[in-house]
Amino acid sequence: MTSFARPWLLVFAVAVPLVLAWLTARRLRSQRVPALVIAGRRAGAAVAPWVALVGVAAAWLVAAGPQRAAVRNLPSTGRDIVVLLDLSSSMAVGGPGRDALSDARRAVERLAEARRGDRIGLVGFGTRAAVVSPLTRDHATMVALASRLEPSVLGPRTAIGDGLAVALDLLRSSAPGSAGVVLVSDGESNAGAVEPLTAAEVAAERGVAVDTVAVRGGGGDDGPGRVNEPLLRRIADTTHGHFVRAREEGSLEGAFADLARLEPTERRSGVDVVLDDRSAVPARWAAALLLAAALVEALGRRAWA
Repeated sequence: MTSFARPWLLVFAVAVPLVLAWLTARRLRSQRVPALVIAGRRAGAAVAPWVALVGVAAAWLVAAGPQRAAVRNLPSTGRDIVVLLDLSSSMAVGGPGRDALSDARRAVERLAEARRGDRIGLVGFGTRAAVVSPLTRDHATMVALASRLEPSVLGPRTAIGDGLAVALDLLRSSAPGSAGVVLVSDGESNAGAVEPLTAAEVAAERGVAVDTVAVRGGGGDDGPGRVNEPLLRRIADTTHGHFVRAREEGSLEGAFADLARLEPTERRSGVDVVLDDRSAVPARWAAALLLAAALVEALGRRAWA
């Protein structure tokens, strides 16, 4: 279907040529020796003004911005995934490069590489929770933001329920069955206003699966090795997600790789309307007609001379 970006200019596409045609006709009628003038010109020279008028009309048509609406099918694959990352103090145990958070950052990068068709967001939580990156297909920026995360930046404790609540809010506009959360934690939930299982029940009602990854336990406020695996299993079971244990050094990337394969890729397909500019054709006609009119007029004047 063809439409116009500036339809009000179509009035000029009709009015301007009509006015010029009327002025041209008056000029020809006012010639004192019209027969002599016409006879002195070549036969085609008389039509030059009318060809020019059509060219002017075509030029105004270009100015009106003709465009055609084309329907484009959106990809039928790809999901919305939020990585929910524990940033409590215990994630730093082991030293830079050997701690659970360093493993998690590398795992997030691998997940982004494996899920190129997905929108991925990142939420961090410690004593409180916050969005680090909104849902995006710009995975490079998301990974760069993840690389700057530090333990305890959101407090030393572990508020899993609050983190889940923030992640679900980030997925509020996602269609049921097309969204998921990957929760990574090394500790027992010991902070926050929202109970983890309450948030899990809300996720289940909305059709959001929560895959949980238990990483090796650290120290800090949670105590060494006190990851609450039963809680993480219950969150996964409640939401029809998967529970993965990644307790050994370097095993988190493998756990994320398993989740990347397990995560379904089907989503509701949709359509997008794209406006295709169609001004090239009338622009070529306008240029050709005006050039032809000028040439005919020039040849007619030369013959008269």
